[in-house]
Amino acid sequence: MADRPYFSKKLSVEDFQKFYWYKTELVQICKDNQLPSYGTKAELNQYIIQYLSGIPQSQIKTVRTNTHISSLKTEQINPQTKLLATGFKLNAEARKFFADYFQMSKFSFKKSMAIKMRQVQSDQDTSATVQDLIDAYQNKTLTDNEEEHTYQWNNFVKDFNHDERSKKYSQKMKVAAIIWSKVRDGQTDKTYRSQLIDQYQSEIEKYRKN
Repeated sequence: MADRPYFSKKLSVEDFQKFYWYKTELVQICKDNQLPSYGTKAELNQYIIQYLSGIPQSQIKTVRTNTHISSLKTEQINPQTKLLATGFKLNAEARKFFADYFQMSKFSFKKSMAIKMRQVQSDQDTSATVQDLIDAYQNKTLTDNEEEHTYQWNNFVKDFNHDERSKKYSQKMKVAAIIWSKVRDGQTDKTYRSQLIDQYQSEIEKYRKN
């Protein structure tokens, strides 16, 4: 297993993408190299990939911009409302709209809706409407985009905990973290597989229940 290299401009895009980087690391890389340092992990990754591909820093622009349009009130929102340049936001007013639309006493935004909103902002998709968020809430649209792939650690822990073999260990989060550190810095898929317990048995044996 190759160790994760230190970041430098000489790093190839392929080598950069082979390894897992925490968001705090991506932010610092962007700051150190005069790149936009605000956004999701997927957005930060794209800035760095552009930089490693030879695009000058001056030409790498943030994919999302702040606007000063007043936020929409609940009564101004309908399924045909555009998500961009209208003042629509995932705020309390939008929550009231969705609660009324779905006939709920209390409404909570789903992660799929937030992902869809950020995707629309990143792509500057001027055709997207509130209906797209309704579809995302109802799981009618694909949300497995680049940002979704950045939840690798959370998915890793979830799959580890679902493995019956994990019950044989105390301090399960510690054990998961040890295995994850090996996978994170390796060149294989950043997903949990039961055989990883066997592969790294020497590192986690001390946490095995008697």
